[in-house]
Amino acid sequence: TERFAKQAAAALPTRKRLWQQIVKAKLRAQSRVLQRLRGNDRGIAALVPNVKSGDPTNVEAQAARKYWPALFADNTFRRDPDGGDANAQLNYGYAVLRAIVTRAICGAGLHPSLGLYHHNRYDTFCLADDLMEPMRPIVDEAVVKRVQQTGMPSPLDKQAKADVIAALMGRFPIDGEDRTLFDIVSRTAASLAGIFMGEREDLVLPEV
Repeated sequence: TERFAKQAAAALPTRKRLWQQIVKAKLRAQSRVLQRLRGNDRGIAALVPNVKSGDPTNVEAQAARKYWPALFADNTFRRDPDGGDANAQLNYGYAVLRAIVTRAICGAGLHPSLGLYHHNRYDTFCLADDLMEPMRPIVDEAVVKRVQQTGMPSPLDKQAKADVIAALMGRFPIDGEDRTLFDIVSRTAASLAGIFMGEREDLVLPEV
């Protein structure tokens, strides 16, 4: 109950600063995925210093315009939450990731509906939508590899789902160790609780 109260009372400057950290981590992750898959990050890493508190100039969207066409090696590709093929696979992976993050948030004694940046009166998982941002590229990379195998159209079939889940169930480096994604996200959520309680300044974010 105390953590809920502190979370709800978090000041706007604090929420903006935390969103800045999240966006920077997301851009770094996107840069690394493009380097691995395409050998060139299309200048996304260079955008990281431009992300200010609250991302008022929407550097996240600027990066997205570079990221998606480069990721799929297709200048016509657009991220469409209502689309099929690769977009459907992305939606599935993000839903699984969201569930992992939500579980970690609740385990840290926080409420998943009280977001830092995302806010929607009909969304009960705004905070999960915030914290999952730096981990979305895990799903992105898995979907691209699947599309490379099958070509387009690439349906959301049993194997596509298995490939995405396998990527999310892998191990990732943090603090010199290889840990499960749930363990890492649990650390992220616990660090956020610590910030709300005045015990620390920065989020623990993965480098995927």
